[in-house]
Amino acid sequence: MKPADQFRLLELSERYADQKLNAGEISALEAELRDNAGARAFFAKALHQRAELAFDDSWHSQAAAETRPAAKPVWWRHVITAAVAACITFGLMWLQSSRDGTVATLIRSQQCQWAGSSLPTVEGARLRPGMLDLIEGLAVLRFDSGAELVLEAPATVEVLDAMNCKLRRGTLVAEVPPEAKGFSIDTKDAKVIDWGTKFGLSADDDGKYMVRVLEGLVEVEDKGMPGSKKLEKGQGLDRGWSKSQLQPAVSDTPEPSRWQPATVIDSGNGWQAITTAFGRGRDSYIQASMKPTPEFGKHPFMRVKWTTRKPELNRKAYFAFDLSQFSGRQIEDAELVLTVEPSELGFASFVPDSTFALYGVIDEKEDAWSENDLSWLDAPAHDANQTEYNQPVAAKVRLLGRFEIAQGINRGTRALGGKALADFLATDTNQVATLILCRETDETADSGLVHAFATKENGTRSAPMLRVKLK
Repeated sequence: MKPADQFRLLELSERYADQKLNAGEISALEAELRDNAGARAFFAKALHQRAELAFDDSWHSQAAAETRPAAKPVWWRHVITAAVAACITFGLMWLQSSRDGTVATLIRSQQCQWAGSSLPTVEGARLRPGMLDLIEGLAVLRFDSGAELVLEAPATVEVLDAMNCKLRRGTLVAEVPPEAKGFSIDTKDAKVIDWGTKFGLSADDDGKYMVRVLEGLVEVEDKGMPGSKKLEKGQGLDRGWSKSQLQPAVSDTPEPSRWQPATVIDSGNGWQAITTAFGRGRDSYIQASMKPTPEFGKHPFMRVKWTTRKPELNRKAYFAFDLSQFSGRQIEDAELVLTVEPSELGFASFVPDSTFALYGVIDEKEDAWSENDLSWLDAPAHDANQTEYNQPVAAKVRLLGRFEIAQGINRGTRALGGKALADFLATDTNQVATLILCRETDETADSGLVHAFATKENGTRSAPMLRVKLK
């Protein structure tokens, strides 16, 4: 900050403390403090220094000391100083909020889609108490207390005031500076109080929740239990959240014809389409483990993750298509379409824009895998002991292409096509094609997002679909 700006803010702090600012000057100061962290810090320091000097006896001469009233006791001086400091903190909050009732600012909106929100959703908007319902993307809220929340879709948050909010469902990452110590987030069954730290929180409207501390200290009050629990860096508390997401419910009607057609679809212009629900099609995923894994083939999602931090959490997706209906026909072009779904596992804030690689299994002897028995120990074109957990065995596969999913995106479709995929399908001789999907992008912190893609067991989204153009 330039000296001229410091002198100007120093003068404003003196006039503010003496209540001599007019309405226009207050508005201008409010805007500057809201947008400039350096100005906020200097302004607060100036007021605090004024408070200290007001009660510092050393600034009075010895002669004056003989005639002035007795000095206030030291303990009383400390009480006044602390009180003034508290007034400064809340005074800065008041400058931004008391005039219009707002308590926070939406400072970032990344590829966001909103639904049912009672608050403005334009980046830069000031927020009063109310509801935000984020269905896609990442959004960052900065409360006037200084606390910042990164909302990861899908998430519904109720803004209460500058020091409190409620996570009704979804996931967020909170970063709370020292001046906002005591900032709290409610869920249906818990209250998380932050003591100057960074943590992640997931919750649902059924009461399940999970807290993970990244830095500092938080206190968790479970509304169904006496007392509270303090968590430090690296610690977490999981009240049923992870279990509910790792074992998703399977639809009573697992393959409705609308989404998972069991026949070949004529798409026109020579294009035909099948999903993994057709014939001998299959879809599943594997997770790094030297023990037998659950029957992932029954899940409505294929989960994909790459992390160098916790290798046991790596996952790859496997799916196969029955090509029998194309036997004897020449494949001219091809396209794979995958449906992206929210996995509700991990934090999107800890994974940047992600690149995914698609591979085709060359050895047709490995096409006979079972989706309900597939595991890290015996998956096609896979070595459980290899160092590159996020890749298949290079000699057993062919790279067919790559696509990206931007940070915070957890819905929609991704298509991958071209000559490499068409040539791979054209060389098939056993009428089954096995594909492997791997993520090439690492997470930046523990508990990064697990990406998910719909399977044929998903009752509301399309299974992996293969479109081919025949000559």
